[in-house]
Amino acid sequence: TTMTSYKTPEPEWELLLDIDALAAAENDDWIWAGAQIEPEKRQRAILSLSRGGSDAVVNREFDLDTLRFIENGFNLPEAKGGLG
Repeated sequence: TTMTSYKTPEPEWELLLDIDALAAAENDDWIWAGAQIEPEKRQRAILSLSRGGSDAVVNREFDLDTLRFIENGFNLPEAKGGLG
């Protein structure tokens, strides 16, 4: 949503990623675990997804313009740890 819309009683939200649809398409039990957005251009993000709410997460590169995961982009397999 925009800041102006956010300040209203009923903000208009833009859906960036439907986690339920992703889980169904990939036959996995994805749970949202956070995101890190590239600070300068704000065009890409690393999304963290956990399987079933586990402490371990998968980190995948996401394009904020196309709203899709980047084919052959950054992909850190499931693990406990962090990114910086």
